[in-house]
Amino acid sequence: MDTEIPLIAVSGAHYEMGHQHGLQIVPLRPLIVEAIEACFAQIESDSPDERFESLVRETTTVLREVDRPILEMIRGQAEALGLDFDILLRYDLVSYLRDDLLTRRTAHSANGGCTTWAAAGSATTDDEPLLVKNRDYRPDHLPLQVLVTATPTVGYRYIYGSSAGSPGVFSSGMNEKGLAIADTHVCSTDIGPGLPDYSLMMHILEEHGTVRSALDYLSSVPRMGRNNLVLADAGGDSAVVELGYHHLAVVGAQNGIVVSTNHFVSPSLKDSFVDCTLPPVQGNSFQRYDLVRKELEAARGSIDVAFAQRLMATHAGPLASLCRHLEFDGQSATVSTAIYRPARRTLRFCHGYPCRSPYHTIDFRSLSDFGSLVGRSKSWISPSR
Repeated sequence: MDTEIPLIAVSGAHYEMGHQHGLQIVPLRPLIVEAIEACFAQIESDSPDERFESLVRETTTVLREVDRPILEMIRGQAEALGLDFDILLRYDLVSYLRDDLLTRRTAHSANGGCTTWAAAGSATTDDEPLLVKNRDYRPDHLPLQVLVTATPTVGYRYIYGSSAGSPGVFSSGMNEKGLAIADTHVCSTDIGPGLPDYSLMMHILEEHGTVRSALDYLSSVPRMGRNNLVLADAGGDSAVVELGYHHLAVVGAQNGIVVSTNHFVSPSLKDSFVDCTLPPVQGNSFQRYDLVRKELEAARGSIDVAFAQRLMATHAGPLASLCRHLEFDGQSATVSTAIYRPARRTLRFCHGYPCRSPYHTIDFRSLSDFGSLVGRSKSWISPSR
């Protein structure tokens, strides 16, 4: 497995950032086109009805009314990659809104998993916060996986993990103020025409420096739903935010620990969760959640980066494994692990299975001139253990 990952840099207005993103990943265009075609083929096989198409149109209208920046980023990406804007936008929306079809028809799908947690204060060895994510996704996204450094014209600088050709913050990230964020997918009936989480996370990293400020923002904007967001800041505050179209719930830390997998736990949202995973691994979200919480509670006071690396490499069968291999369901696997240290502004990133792939360390403060990277991508090849 190739353990290198492109590190690209973008700056300026959102159209410019999208265009620079696109130019730097042109060699990956054939893979992006394949991903788009596969997504559209899947949607067609789902037999989308008028209710679904209406939801796509209404969501597009919401973006035009309240989120021009994400549309401009997509437009820049499309032009740089020689793709039709409307096609790329539809791809970015239907891959998320497909949950409407799945939940209404109780269909099964190889949904991306993801296991995310944060710890701080008395839970960690040095009282400093950690935010950790295993990204479980379709294996075709492994060669599309990139790290991006962003310097927007207005707002904080930030670094984030993403997929080439995808807009906003597509998996996790951290800004220069030390606010870190990561998402997990939740198949939910509480879905509607609002901002997708990749847009929400982009705005949070650009405009907010604390968990509390981010929570205020999330409660003030229309949300698509279908996700959990895990947040941690440099001061040690953390939370899981369960996102619905109609409802929003904040799950605070217990003993300095928060955990999120792929279901809701709050009273207001837990009944909207629909387990659409394939039968061989159905129920794995609950099993992973329980394993992580148990391990974190047992290690409370001694949680550090080394512990995080060991935990995220855990193999515990097809339901409870955190490092999820393709053979579990044949359609999704762990493609990366990200370990953010908000107080130190550092990221340790593993591209591939965390049980056997090396970690790379990026110090946010050493990337003082993000602009010097703009226009060219580079891979770092000195992994550290």
